Amino acid sequence: MTDRDTKPPAPTAPVEDAGFLRRWSQRKQAVARGEALAEPVVAPAPVTPPPADPRDEVPLPDPASLTLADDFSAFLRPKVPAALKRQAMAQLFSHAHFNQVDGLDVYMDDYNLIPDMDDADRSLLRHARSVLDPAPAKTLAEMEEEVIAAAQTAPDDAAASEAEPIVEAEPDTEPTDGTPSADPAGPDEPPISNRV
Repeated sequence: MTDRDTKPPAPTAPVEDAGFLRRWSQRKQAVARGEALAEPVVAPAPVTPPPADPRDEVPLPDPASLTLADDFSAFLRPKVPAALKRQAMAQLFSHAHFNQVDGLDVYMDDYNLIPDMDDADRSLLRHARSVLDPAPAKTLAEMEEEVIAAAQTAPDDAAASEAEPIVEAEPDTEPTDGTPSADPAGPDEPPISNRV
């Protein structure tokens, strides 16, 4: 026999002290037996108000009288009205310190105001384009003219092709049925396929 068989069982903990899995198992077994379950009574947690922040009681100065050296953090607390926060931030960012252009603003130039080029510069650009790209793309007007010209010549080409009979080329091979081929060369000359 083992110690487990000879030792008395360990005392079970009361239901209140039992772990979650033990309570769950006992409730599951009680439901299987058909017993009514008693709902555990949970005491509500006492509601304690959060401690008062001593900074909340400090009166705020007039935002218009603030300078850059003043502390603006008091205006950023949660209970400060939004209009008062806005006034304080407007006063802060109205100082010249925040209104300096740093020169790295690439979008500050107005690229719509490009000065006109003089005739010499335009002719230089036209010459450079003709040298670097000798076959410029066709303009839309040129492409339309080509389509119209092709459409006008297409009926003439169709009429000419109907007038000419289609002649099929004869093969250069000799017939396989044993009949002699009609070779334009004379009987003493070798066939055309053997000539060099």
